[in-house]
Amino acid sequence: MNSIATDQKWQKVGRYMIPVIILILWQIIYQIIGAPAMASPFHSFVDLRENMSKWMGDIGNTLLTLLISFLIASIFGVIFGFFIGLSPFWTKTLSPLLLGLYSIPKVTLYPIFLLIFGLTLQGRVAFSVFHGIFPIMIICMEATRTVPNIYLKLATSYRMSFIQKARQILIPAIMPQLVVGLRMGFSLCFLGLILGEMFASYEGLGHRLVHYMSLNEPAAILAIILIIVFIAFLFTFLFLLWQEKNEMKIGKSKVKIS
Repeated sequence: MNSIATDQKWQKVGRYMIPVIILILWQIIYQIIGAPAMASPFHSFVDLRENMSKWMGDIGNTLLTLLISFLIASIFGVIFGFFIGLSPFWTKTLSPLLLGLYSIPKVTLYPIFLLIFGLTLQGRVAFSVFHGIFPIMIICMEATRTVPNIYLKLATSYRMSFIQKARQILIPAIMPQLVVGLRMGFSLCFLGLILGEMFASYEGLGHRLVHYMSLNEPAAILAIILIIVFIAFLFTFLFLLWQEKNEMKIGKSKVKIS
């Protein structure tokens, strides 16, 4: 037990030390490269503080678009993945197609989204959803497909309806893998959104980033990147907490059964 507690303690220390190490490496790189190609952490944080009020509209626009995109990708990815995974026939039929679509460099398809939607919110949402929906669908499909048959036999023996079986057996069984899929889907939705804003948008953090790149202002560029990294780390950390919570529930249930 002491070794487990010690490992957990060092894991927490490591999580908090990583940002410190990144800042130190950032400062070292600045000392090597120097201005105007690079800005120091201090100059970037000063720029962030001075321009935060000006960037709030872009931050809010990006967060709202990200929320809409992730909700759409999550809902449709989970529903399609769940029902495809319930059927061995459709799993074998559609799995190669989904994996093939997932492997496509999606940025190459952005001109198609641009032609269909133009410079609109709908175009950025569609491109973001296209990035994030496939890992959610694939992981949900595989998790549903690999649910132990004994669970399904138990549901049959109790004469459960499909809704009861899904709510009480299938969804709890796939929840740990589903959280992983949602975390990956969120990351890719965010990536697709930033790419969409960088290529064809007049608002959002991606547009602001390209704007400062054209002006060659490294402090502002790194300040924008800090905001993007903070958003990504915050939501990823929340997903990891959710994942650990589900794993702890499964561990406790196994202890009770044994």
